[in-house]
Amino acid sequence: MSEAPVFAKGRDLDAAAHALRPWLAARLGVDDVRAENLVYPRGAGVSNETILFDARASGHSYALVLRVAPAPEHQMFMDPRFRLQYDMLVALRRLGTVRVPEALWYEADPALLGRPFYVMRRMRGRVPVSMPVYNATGWLTEATPGERHTLWEGAVRQLATVHGAPTEDFAFLHAPDQGAPGDEQQLTYWRRFADWALEDEIPDTVHELFGWVTATQPPASTAGLSWGDARIGNMMFDEGYGVVGVMDWEQSSLAGPMADLGWWLLFDDIHSVEQNIPRLDGLGTRGETLDLWQELTGRPVEHLHWHEVFAGLKAGLLALHTRRSMKLPAAGRPNPFIERSRRLLGWPSPGSDRAAGTVEVS
Repeated sequence: MSEAPVFAKGRDLDAAAHALRPWLAARLGVDDVRAENLVYPRGAGVSNETILFDARASGHSYALVLRVAPAPEHQMFMDPRFRLQYDMLVALRRLGTVRVPEALWYEADPALLGRPFYVMRRMRGRVPVSMPVYNATGWLTEATPGERHTLWEGAVRQLATVHGAPTEDFAFLHAPDQGAPGDEQQLTYWRRFADWALEDEIPDTVHELFGWVTATQPPASTAGLSWGDARIGNMMFDEGYGVVGVMDWEQSSLAGPMADLGWWLLFDDIHSVEQNIPRLDGLGTRGETLDLWQELTGRPVEHLHWHEVFAGLKAGLLALHTRRSMKLPAAGRPNPFIERSRRLLGWPSPGSDRAAGTVEVS
């Protein structure tokens, strides 16, 4: 069985441990702290530098996670909105309904580690990683259908809980320079992202998809909290297959719940049938996911086709940007995210145009 990759960012971990000691001591109110066992997690940490470590002081041990803002060469998003990620964890933790790690301290001064960072309490559990894909290998393949059903139901319940959060508690997500909250802000953001990430190398198929989502934009969208990267691969589960925590909030916005549903269904396919891998029994079908979500939220599913097409466009842009920024050679098959959106529209494959190539979005 192949292991999940490690996304190290070239940092000297021993030097980081030494630099953190006085900073941690001040926040814990002790004279000295030892920062030990610094390690990058497997299968996580693409968009932000993530380091697991232990802090020991005055006979106490603290299991912590250090998250460092991305360097420009590792920047996945046009605006990483790094402080916003910390604020999201604090707001969600205060709300008390969505299970998120406890964010402890934020440091804006880049002097210590070269960039801003924050520290959160470490959660213990297992994550269905996408590299290698969880439907093909790993601990979920060894679970029973009943255990996987428990995991899937708990995951959808947490997704529904996100969508029940009071919008006013997350007003700091509003981006007025991008238009009205909801679909308009998302369209503006991703158009700008394409220009920033790809410059004059935007494939024709991306222009065509932007034309479609713009021309067919739903007449009205209800602003609401959107996780942004909604998928089970961004959740942690305990030995009983219950949800321990919901992670990775850098794409959060006021796009509303349908944006998350479109993204969830996209990645459910990308991590199974789009790779010719059967979906594991118990994880819930498309129809079961939609039915449970509607039951839990009391909301109807609206304009889902539009949101699924848009989700493929967004994920496809991230994949194209990742490949371009890492200077990777063209892959041997078209971008699966873009391809899925084209198939949803009944469009023929763009063939070998510049949309070819893919990198897993994590």
